Amino acid sequence: MIKRSLFAALMAVSAVASSQHLEAPRQIGAAPAAQPGVSDPSDTGVMAAPSDAGSLRKWYAAQRRPGVVLYFERKLEQLPPGWRGATRLHIEDTRQVDGKESSRNVTVGLERNVANEAPASQFVSLFQQSLQQEMKRQQMNVLDSAVLQRKLSSTGAKGDIEYKSFKGAARFVFEVELLSLNGKWELVGTLKDIGSGALVSSVNLPIEGIAARADMDRASRSLVTRLLQSNAG
Repeated sequence: MIKRSLFAALMAVSAVASSQHLEAPRQIGAAPAAQPGVSDPSDTGVMAAPSDAGSLRKWYAAQRRPGVVLYFERKLEQLPPGWRGATRLHIEDTRQVDGKESSRNVTVGLERNVANEAPASQFVSLFQQSLQQEMKRQQMNVLDSAVLQRKLSSTGAKGDIEYKSFKGAARFVFEVELLSLNGKWELVGTLKDIGSGALVSSVNLPIEGIAARADMDRASRSLVTRLLQSNAG
């Protein structure tokens, strides 16, 4: 049985390791009360039958196991790294150079590299590794996002390196978050098609707590199994 001391141990480690940032998952507000006579929709895809017939596992294998990038407790950036200004100053002028007309365009703006501004905590790093290992064990083709970005950056590519590197090497991104609702914890995972943006499948796993690496591994195994048993599309 998973222990209830979810982040007490993590916070204790944080107190003695100032260089690490062990952060508890985000709290979200209480859900609105259900209206009389209205029942919750069935959680299709999550409580799928153990059979692989029609499952994402069978569909994924038929697709020749395309590359998947895992993001735990983070998502693809909404904007490319670097530019964060609301406006840019654009200058156009025309000059005479050696009797010939010469025009130029200059764009001026504040740019800074915001990639990796928030370093991952020990908890996030260990949980992401646990999920990656389980995905590989269940024969998913897991790719390393950091390596993909470094590889593309080395070619001198510009613009949204994060998105371009994934789109060129992987087909899916599996985004997993640990959320709390009224004191109860859930792992929520969504498999997305990088090229089209389609939501391929969503799954969730209620948990009582994570107090040790073994708890992470059990939760990872259950979540990935639910994903592969779910229906694609």
